[in-house]
Amino acid sequence: MLCTIWLRSEAQGVPGYKVDPFWPKQLPNNWIMGQVGGMAIDSQDHIWVFQRPGSSTPDEVAAAQKPPTSNCCLPAPSVLEFDKEGNLLKSWGGPGYVPHWPGVEHGIYVDKSGNVWLSGNSAAGKDVAEDRTILKFNSDGKLLMEIGHPHEGPDNNQETGYVGRVAAIEVDDAAHEVYAADGYGNRRIAVYDSDTGAFKRGWGAYGIPLSQIDNSELPPYTPGQPPAKQFLGPVHCVRTAVDGLVYVCDRTADRIQVFTKQGSL
Repeated sequence: MLCTIWLRSEAQGVPGYKVDPFWPKQLPNNWIMGQVGGMAIDSQDHIWVFQRPGSSTPDEVAAAQKPPTSNCCLPAPSVLEFDKEGNLLKSWGGPGYVPHWPGVEHGIYVDKSGNVWLSGNSAAGKDVAEDRTILKFNSDGKLLMEIGHPHEGPDNNQETGYVGRVAAIEVDDAAHEVYAADGYGNRRIAVYDSDTGAFKRGWGAYGIPLSQIDNSELPPYTPGQPPAKQFLGPVHCVRTAVDGLVYVCDRTADRIQVFTKQGSL
């Protein structure tokens, strides 16, 4: 069960938090969720959960084994839409749903038109391809567009035709642009046209051009030393704020960098 944390306002003192152990309500069809890779809130205050069916153990999804080893349970679809009360409204997706479905579900964003953007952070391994795409669906799960394509070989920050394990997505609806925190493999922000998927621009830490991004192994940040001139990775989040600036999380470096939409620090 996914537990939500709601803000509780009080007349005196600092705000507190209270766990609601009954959100969401019980799923239908004998379903359970695995790890939650990402969550998003849409314009109707619906909560979209991007969960990982493949993270559940055989014991947890015993009813899905062949033959079943128990009456409970079955993996839920990857994309789940809930209302604020925790009622399941829609569900779709999962391994094999479309040809390039993420190997590990991670990033999710719902734009103002109700389109659902998804990404994954699977690393290449035995019989597993690296996640190098961003997928755009309508709210009912129809694939509308794919940015990127499968590719074997090392990550490449100068390559704009595919991505490298995107951790998070943000859509600037007014500008018709999608920002990718790219990501677990690459060390950059990449911006694409949200209607056509065409690459528009990108940058690394401190706004350096793509050609100057170093994807080699970098030492971790040491307190007291100058901060790294590269994103240490993963580039884990990106948010465009009402002040017109772009906020980027460099998780391993324990820092947030703030840019203009053109990539200037």
